[in-house]
Amino acid sequence: MIPDRPILVVGAGGHAKVVVATLRACGLAIDFVVDDDPAKQGREWLGLRVQAPASHLQGRSAVLAIGDNRLRAQFARRCETTTWISAVHPQAYVDPSATIGPGSLVFAGAIVQPGARVGRHVIVNTGATIDHDCSVDDFVHVCPGVHLAGAVHVGEGTLLGIGSVAKPGVSIGAWCTVGAGAAVVTDLGEHCTALGVPAKPADPKRG
Repeated sequence: MIPDRPILVVGAGGHAKVVVATLRACGLAIDFVVDDDPAKQGREWLGLRVQAPASHLQGRSAVLAIGDNRLRAQFARRCETTTWISAVHPQAYVDPSATIGPGSLVFAGAIVQPGARVGRHVIVNTGATIDHDCSVDDFVHVCPGVHLAGAVHVGEGTLLGIGSVAKPGVSIGAWCTVGAGAAVVTDLGEHCTALGVPAKPADPKRG
């Protein structure tokens, strides 16, 4: 969907720089940026002015440029009248049979293959691949260079660290953290941190 007026970007951090670049590459006009950090408000950032969130989002079209999954979920859930825009960088590939939910972003070099389902407010970061028939639930962050083989399921809010991989058919529970470079070869339950090759849940007692 192409909005009928310039959109707002929520967040003015490092992740938001890539979001803005993606929106501009898609030819989408940006009105201004909102951020709750007083130190950023009133300044110009990437050629855009930064304002306090206040009521600017009500009834507007916007994109959440917040990398933290929990914060992104909290913000989305309290802005009921906002229309969330999804965007796919022109140098990414999304098969026509795949679905991308509202507010989700697919960055340059990423690939989403046939039958894959990407939920709401998902980040498919630079160079990541999501293969056929994968299911990626809401508020997931698929970091740069992640590779999901076919029919992988990723639960809500999970962070897949940079360069991690998952073999065909595995299920990763909600609100997990998969460490950078980890290889998920067996199912993971919810709320765990998995590290290594093969990826195993970390012992919380070891810190």
